[in-house]
Amino acid sequence: MRLNKFVPSAMTRREDYTYKNKNTEMTNNSEEQQTSSSTEETIVEVVIQPPTPEAKVEFDASPAVITTQPAQPMPEHDDSIAVVMWEATVTGRRLIDEMINLGSFYVAQEEKAEGHDFNEYVMPYGKLPLNVIRNYNLRIVDTGRYRMLKEIRNNRMLKSKSEVAACNDFASWLIKLQKDNFPDKKIVLVFFEPRHSKILQLFQALERFRLLDDVNKILLGCVNGWDLLRQQVHDLKDEHRMVLKALADHHLGVDTPLESAVQRAQALHKILRKVHGGRINTGVLKENLISCDHLLEQVKKIKEELTKEAQWRPVFADMFRQGIKPRRRAGFLRHMLVESGITYVGLTETFKDKKDDGVVEVIKENIKGKNEADVEEVIKLLNQHLAQPDKPVRRGSGRRAPRTRSLCTATDLEKQQPASKIEPEENNNDPVKVIMDVIPSTPAVLSEV
Repeated sequence: MRLNKFVPSAMTRREDYTYKNKNTEMTNNSEEQQTSSSTEETIVEVVIQPPTPEAKVEFDASPAVITTQPAQPMPEHDDSIAVVMWEATVTGRRLIDEMINLGSFYVAQEEKAEGHDFNEYVMPYGKLPLNVIRNYNLRIVDTGRYRMLKEIRNNRMLKSKSEVAACNDFASWLIKLQKDNFPDKKIVLVFFEPRHSKILQLFQALERFRLLDDVNKILLGCVNGWDLLRQQVHDLKDEHRMVLKALADHHLGVDTPLESAVQRAQALHKILRKVHGGRINTGVLKENLISCDHLLEQVKKIKEELTKEAQWRPVFADMFRQGIKPRRRAGFLRHMLVESGITYVGLTETFKDKKDDGVVEVIKENIKGKNEADVEEVIKLLNQHLAQPDKPVRRGSGRRAPRTRSLCTATDLEKQQPASKIEPEENNNDPVKVIMDVIPSTPAVLSEV
């Protein structure tokens, strides 16, 4: 059987071609309709209006010129001021701490002027703290009969005086310096410290020893060199690097001595002179001047705050006898009470009338904006103390108890021994025995043989 292949005729080919053409025309028409609709939607008419006369005036106006303010010039040099550097070595930052070394330095602004320095050591009543021994190379030698200051590195004994004599010598040196070198000028003391602690100790000592009236006649005020260098030195912006050692290493050299107070005063003078361009600008010092009355007011204010803190001593006495963490905590809580204005006497009277509820009311009324845990701890401590004022509050510190001697007494030892072995005590206060010991015995007369 023979199979016949299907061969499409010409009619079928023509129909397929016409069908394809119709489909392509329909697709083209649909695309044209879509593009026309999209173009109609996106076309926006823009009408350009002629410029108004006001706009012409603004366009024709010249552009504004930005002017910068000129830098403020440096103040002029004041010839009525003499700059004297002052430094001290102290045992701490409190007013109760002691001064160990007083040093001062003065040199005229001329290039080849002779310098005048003052350096004296003071024998402190207490022991030197460890930071003073390490930083300033000093220690106290106690022989039993007398005490001496000694330099550890040079193994040299230092001549020291009392605080009264050292302050008197410093005041006399300032008066003589002003009288001999610049009788028509006033003195400005320049010190260097971020906190005004050393200079306050000096003014407290001068006021205590009645030397401040004589010093105020020649003293115009004080200037903190730390503030001056912080404003003008731009390469040491960090405050922790704004110490005299770092500044001396940067400007003067690594081997600059800074152990004694007079050496630090000389280094401060050289640094200020270099920063100011070879001559210390006294006009800048006058702008940053601190008056003597202001320093005395600060001393008075600190003493008043210490008096307010002392009234809370019975409450926090036990915490201050413990380690460093309880002591810091006690200081923080005590400062919070002092800052609020609550007095110990008033709180005691409130506790007698209203007991614990009265203490809670007073604390929450006066202490606001503080942490609730701190307020609750203060309330707990006050209630425990006021309930039993004679019994201190005990808190565990984790420290080892101090070693004590044996509690065995002499009577216990006597009970352990038999009565026959106990020797009676010798009575040295017997008048008959004392007289017999004093009167010498008459020598025997030897007969000649």
